[in-house]
Amino acid sequence: MKFILFINLTVLSLLSCSKENITEAPRQQDVIATAATSSQTFSSYGLKGDGTSDDTDALQKLLNESETIYLKSGTYIINQTISIKAGRKIYGETGTVIKAGPKMTGTLLSNGRYFIISNADNVLIHQLKFTQSDAAHQWSNWSNACIFVQDSKNTVIEYNNFNFHLPYSTSGMESVWVSGTKSLNTTIRNNQINTLGIKYAENGADATLVEGNTLINAYSNALTANGNHSSDYSSGCRLTNNTITNAGRMGIEDWGKVDGSVIERNRISGTGKDPKQALDGIGLSAVGTNTKITNNIISDTKLYCIEVRGNYAPIVTGNQMDKSATATGIILNLTFPVPEKVKPDTYAAISGNKLKGCRIGLHVFGDYTVYARIQQNVFTDSQNSGISIESGARTYQLEIVNNRFSYSAPAALERFAVFTYTKYAPQTANQLIKLSNDTITYATSAARGQGVDMGFVIRTDKAVISGNVVQGNNNKSAKGVPVYAFTAYGAKPTGVQFVNNKIYGATTDLSGYVNKVSSGNIF
Repeated sequence: MKFILFINLTVLSLLSCSKENITEAPRQQDVIATAATSSQTFSSYGLKGDGTSDDTDALQKLLNESETIYLKSGTYIINQTISIKAGRKIYGETGTVIKAGPKMTGTLLSNGRYFIISNADNVLIHQLKFTQSDAAHQWSNWSNACIFVQDSKNTVIEYNNFNFHLPYSTSGMESVWVSGTKSLNTTIRNNQINTLGIKYAENGADATLVEGNTLINAYSNALTANGNHSSDYSSGCRLTNNTITNAGRMGIEDWGKVDGSVIERNRISGTGKDPKQALDGIGLSAVGTNTKITNNIISDTKLYCIEVRGNYAPIVTGNQMDKSATATGIILNLTFPVPEKVKPDTYAAISGNKLKGCRIGLHVFGDYTVYARIQQNVFTDSQNSGISIESGARTYQLEIVNNRFSYSAPAALERFAVFTYTKYAPQTANQLIKLSNDTITYATSAARGQGVDMGFVIRTDKAVISGNVVQGNNNKSAKGVPVYAFTAYGAKPTGVQFVNNKIYGATTDLSGYVNKVSSGNIF
């Protein structure tokens, strides 16, 4: 078997372990020292790399007959999809370009498919630049991707540049698409991607690592998992340290039958940039099961910064949300029943997040039962509500503990730190809310707004409200209405307990509470 600029095992072993799992390219001098000259070998296959000749057949023949190649600088024109066999390792260098030609046919024309890796394990694609054809593609409805990975294990796609110029649209192309129940341990790392997205898991693919990629102006979603297999979940994917800017639709959509995804330390700035997709302009929608969302930074979103299904056992911790004035920071979506992979009484954990300037900080919404612990979050200048509970479930349990709410700007409309709603008549539901050790602070600069400020608006039965502090600073609205620390806001909840709360510079209205218990408070 022939090898193009063969890389010895010593050099290759260096690629498997380094700090932060970042693979470095082999040194060119080490490669050249172990192989024939590139001009001799390339000429034997007829490869030109001159940007005008059709290199399709020569490149396919080279990959059929060689396990490891070093593709030297040049522009290689292809007009058909190149099929990559198992064990192939392709290394480029600065200036190594794969470009679709003017006479595209087959899946290159219909799916934008430059390379296909199908039932081919242990493939590496390193430091190539993929550029767009001067001719137009004829997009199919599905599986459009520059590199399509199907039913393959241990694929590594790293340090590549996908330099395309697609417009925002509901139809377009991914840089990499991973599909099939046999796909496992795909790594998509440190790629530069312009106007394309990444489909990191589809149709049962498992354990994809998406790390350190930069995606700019994705035509629709930047990163997507479609859990669309009838029975096989896409499990164990990890998305970390990616940077997403100005996605046409969503930054990340982890959707459907996906389980155990870890989404951490990503930066997402700008979603819903396509006016036709703006209604779905979510920063991070992780609506699979047992998802862990930690330490992401999200800004400039249209609808939600983070969406999770509140009864799918999500963990949402340490995230920062800012500059999303039209959006909800975090929504616990309860419009779906508990799936088979989650115990019915598993708690959602929402902790340590920082939410600034969102329309609603955290929204609990929908009619299915939720168990949630909401603790140690910081809500700054929420425009409508810090936490809004609008669950229609007859039974739920919510713990809202050690959160901080602060306001420095005047209220444009009525503004609530915590608002609970119920559609049930008193004593007909079992909606249990515990509010303890939360702090609400109004700066003097928040006075004289057009709206009235209200701290805890509790309209549900049997809430336990203990150890909370409201500092109103004697603020009043433009119409002279003081801050309301506690109020039922026209409702008649029964059996609410007020214990050891401290109110300074604000008023309370407990007249709506029936059979309340009040002790140890400073009002």
